[in-house]
Amino acid sequence: MIVMSIIRNTLIVGIFLTGLVLTGGCVDTNEKLPGAAQEQSSLPTGNLPENVSSVKVNNPAEMIQLETYDGGFFSIKKPAGWEIVTAGSCSTFSFLIRDKDAPETQIFFFGEVGPVYLTDGQKTVDKQYMDLGGYPIIWYEMPVIDPLTPENFLTQFHLIAQTKIAKNFMQQTPELKDIEIISSNKTQSIVLGDTKIIRALFTQDGKLAEGQFYVTVAPLLPASGSPGSGIGYAFSFIGISAKKDEFKTMQGKLTEGIGSFSLSQSYVNNCLAQQAQATQGVLRAGKTLSETSDIIISSWENRDRADDIISEKRSDVILGNDRVYDPDTKEVYEIPNGFYDDYNINRQKFDMDNLQKLPDNDWDLWTSATLDGNKIH
Repeated sequence: MIVMSIIRNTLIVGIFLTGLVLTGGCVDTNEKLPGAAQEQSSLPTGNLPENVSSVKVNNPAEMIQLETYDGGFFSIKKPAGWEIVTAGSCSTFSFLIRDKDAPETQIFFFGEVGPVYLTDGQKTVDKQYMDLGGYPIIWYEMPVIDPLTPENFLTQFHLIAQTKIAKNFMQQTPELKDIEIISSNKTQSIVLGDTKIIRALFTQDGKLAEGQFYVTVAPLLPASGSPGSGIGYAFSFIGISAKKDEFKTMQGKLTEGIGSFSLSQSYVNNCLAQQAQATQGVLRAGKTLSETSDIIISSWENRDRADDIISEKRSDVILGNDRVYDPDTKEVYEIPNGFYDDYNINRQKFDMDNLQKLPDNDWDLWTSATLDGNKIH
């Protein structure tokens, strides 16, 4: 495995591993290659509010427009007006592109993320070692992901994003809180490991969002009872997401943006001059993004319709909403949870006295636009 060779060549192996931590996605190698611009934006950060809110689409048919962004050593088509943040270099190169007014609407790529712990026991070993005067294990704040699967990595990514390591690498690292997995499917990968494409709901900056995520995970060093072992990584962590009610409209353009990524040959050559093996990682990044865009498109186009219904039902639970519809007009209304129980026993008080709960498996009704329940009279 490529990253195994890199670690053998760059980490000091003694009682434990120390020195340089290869994260890609979490800790920069600090090797500033020519043209490797490190951009930072003024995007807001902070904890999520207690109450999660939902924003309805004013114009569901509106499509975002893509513009070519020239990063010097790379280019990508991004939504016009969106901000871009880059971090890392060569195998650790990463980027985040998002709407500054709606940070949950975003495209991101992390070449590598880690290390994370494979077991609680290993983290205990590292803590005891440091308490006895050993060298600091600089990834100690990283979480335990046991077992290390793509699904568990995604649901616990917010713990990685909250670490000082992640914040130092990219201040705006997406937190992806409250992950609710809708579907998870094994897919192809050009690196060894367990690779899945996952559809999920999450909250970010107090907004409910939906996205598709592609990630490969693999153990790197097995737990040996010695400090510095028992770690794993995620590779090619890619995500596209948008506000829950906008994702279906924006999915295609966001995926197109991923597929447009390209690296300059001079940048690859610079990587080759400094880190021959890391160059394989940076070349892999360009290939992965292109191939992954096709996988994401195929996954979306061939998705099970039942997953769309599951997504809507889970979003209702998160937001505390329910839905009713008029059997005559097929209009669907969004109502507070519990409203229907009172309505059902007091229908005579309403002009609209024939509203019903949505059938469990009616895809057309569950995916149709909802009207404001305050219009029920």
